Amino acid sequence: MVRVEDTTELTAPCFPAGENELSRRYLRVIEKWIPVGTSYFNLWSDRPNCGHFFGGCHAYGLETMMPAEAITLASVSPEFNEKVAGISREEVQRMAIQAVRYLCFTHDTGPEDCVRPEKGLGNDKHCGTKWGERGLGFFRESQCGHTVAGLARICLLLRDQVDEETWLMVGRVLEDYAGRFGKMPPKSGVYWDTQMEENGWTVNGLTSCFLFLSRHAEVATWEATCRKWMFSTCSAPQDANDFGMIGDVTVKQRASRTFTALPDYWAENHGMVHPNYTTSGLRCLMNAASQLALWGRALPPELFWNRKRVYENLKAVTDGSGYPSPVQGMDWHYLPTVGSEVAHTIASVFFDDPDAAALALRGLRNSELRQDGNDGRMYEKEFAEKAHDQQDPMIIREGTIWAVGHGYLLHRLFGPGPKPTPEPVLEKRLAGVRSYPHAGFVHHRHVNGQTSFSWRNSVMALPLPKAGTYTIAPCSDSWMGRPVVRDRPDSHRLKNMNVAEYDDAFAAAMVMDRCQESLRQQVLFASLPDGRVLSFARFVALETLMLESLEQGFLRVTNESFPLIGHDCRGARVLYHPDGKNEYKGWLGEKETDDVIDHLGKPAWVNVDDRMGIVFVGEGEVVYHNRHYYKPYRAIADDLTLSRQEDAVVLQAGEAAGRMTALIVPEQSHRETAAAVLRILDGLENSAALATEGYLVAANFEEGKRICEFEWARSGEISIYAGATVEMNGDRVRCSIPLEGESACLLEETHTLRAKGHLFVDAIQNGSVYVTNLDREPMQIVLVDQEGGVQEQEVEAGKVVRF
Repeated sequence: MVRVEDTTELTAPCFPAGENELSRRYLRVIEKWIPVGTSYFNLWSDRPNCGHFFGGCHAYGLETMMPAEAITLASVSPEFNEKVAGISREEVQRMAIQAVRYLCFTHDTGPEDCVRPEKGLGNDKHCGTKWGERGLGFFRESQCGHTVAGLARICLLLRDQVDEETWLMVGRVLEDYAGRFGKMPPKSGVYWDTQMEENGWTVNGLTSCFLFLSRHAEVATWEATCRKWMFSTCSAPQDANDFGMIGDVTVKQRASRTFTALPDYWAENHGMVHPNYTTSGLRCLMNAASQLALWGRALPPELFWNRKRVYENLKAVTDGSGYPSPVQGMDWHYLPTVGSEVAHTIASVFFDDPDAAALALRGLRNSELRQDGNDGRMYEKEFAEKAHDQQDPMIIREGTIWAVGHGYLLHRLFGPGPKPTPEPVLEKRLAGVRSYPHAGFVHHRHVNGQTSFSWRNSVMALPLPKAGTYTIAPCSDSWMGRPVVRDRPDSHRLKNMNVAEYDDAFAAAMVMDRCQESLRQQVLFASLPDGRVLSFARFVALETLMLESLEQGFLRVTNESFPLIGHDCRGARVLYHPDGKNEYKGWLGEKETDDVIDHLGKPAWVNVDDRMGIVFVGEGEVVYHNRHYYKPYRAIADDLTLSRQEDAVVLQAGEAAGRMTALIVPEQSHRETAAAVLRILDGLENSAALATEGYLVAANFEEGKRICEFEWARSGEISIYAGATVEMNGDRVRCSIPLEGESACLLEETHTLRAKGHLFVDAIQNGSVYVTNLDREPMQIVLVDQEGGVQEQEVEAGKVVRF
């Protein structure tokens, strides 16, 4: 049984006296939200001086802890604005203590008859039960670390108002948590479901245990164990061969065989490389560091291990709205809620990173606009009461104000961080191509947005304009194809993957067998320096099969409404096409019949809302699904499919099942799309080549080195590409490219050439062009470079001239 003598001697938190620019901005967000949160507060009559938020019956006690700590943090600010909050400082703190008492009584350590209400909000599986998850296993029990830590922080923040009964009840909750995990070794897990998040929330719980119960007989053991969990929250396989020191042991000794991150420092959960769960290692740093700082303690080195490496990944893929792009899809809300910029906030403060500071401000500004457009709420009230997500009800998502509270606490304790990098400098610095072979994707950040291509977990491509997920939602399996073969469930057997990386572009060739190895998928996917994408995908039957359906070129189009953010969130999308345009409103319906499905035939191009143009050739028809019914809700978003084949067809081995070729251009108007050029070149079997203004991309899907030859009709000026030879004869142009087996390349147009007759051109990488006149008569050659410089020369029959 916990005694007062077991608990901390601190009588007040170690808080800086005043606010700073950024803590003040987070404080304002919480103050505007307090009238929302307090409207969902109710007293609980089973024990004196108790109350809960949002019905009191959500998982792990979070429905009450999240708002309770956020409003507590605001209330201890010397600048707390009662007029904005609509409630006095004293009343806020009284509610917070009532919430703490409610959570203590209904925890596993409380009296048996103290259970949560028989009726709450939405899902009733937690009603009439305790929280603490005793006996339900590590995953559920350790997750209570978030709530446990919050109890300790609130009690220290309000130490002069917390009575002994409440103080000791909190002590018993913490002792119970430490008794479960204070001697347990950290968990290991990398693929499919990382243990990064689980280890992180256990760190939060144990940190609060050894700080709050600082005079307990077991405290030294708990702290030593917690430091192991801190390290193992972001441990990677290569740590097992690191003989450097961390504290008083080597990294190798600390790591043992416990790993939570892939070797390229991504974390995957729920079967995908997941930004939310990769961020969990940073959130662990923030929460544990803030708690240690409140107690006036130094931050141990284990708490920082690999965190900066993890953050560099998140920084690189952050979109124009301030959110990391889910390159393999997202199974939570597509648009992160207010406070989701916290990863950048953490990095700016702890890594003194001015780039992170700039990205944090980008996300924070969007958070402020979203909140102000919703009258202080995270989500519009009527919508939140109607929508249902994986952890129904949506109204509980108002509790994400907790992230704002933690951002406030971080800046209050550690300051505003460095001066932000100017946006133009930031974008220039982050631009380029990054490949992550262990995570299984390549990413290109460019002037018009970002593009990613993933070949593991979810085979997909995600071309994003500048606004990122506010325009294109990160749905798993986007773009690359969704085949359905009778009696052959889908499967992914990668045969070959090769990425040719350039400073500001990439070209990828992939061969993968799908649907129990009955269907071969060949993909050429290239991202050009300005963000244009050239894409080719073909499916070929490997046996006699029944192809029941095939979708290619699928993108989910975000159609949310956040009034203050502007054009990208106005609650409507316009799809332009050669026959005109269709406008689609975004709103939440209650039944599937609310949806609108338009079949648009086979247009040569479409443009999404003057934000993304697509010129394409597919075998199916274009379908736009204006969705209004969502179960579960992830975002109000529509489905655009560029090639849908719905009729079943029998295919013999070797027959093509479907083919789609496309040029994708982010930040392009529909008028520009109508004039864009996509050239599909004729080539050898098991090869592909595409061209557009300035570039040619090609792939060789066969094993072994070969010269791949491609042809197109001769007309006007002929493009010359560095690294390729071109032969012009009659009405045809033949381009030859040396290309290793199972690989791709991107060639830049260096010149255009005008001439009549039979000639051969060899363009060297250094910029030289050799022209051979294969005619029997002299030939006039006009060569124009990319700057418009013109060289004109007559070439004698049979002669070679260097330009």
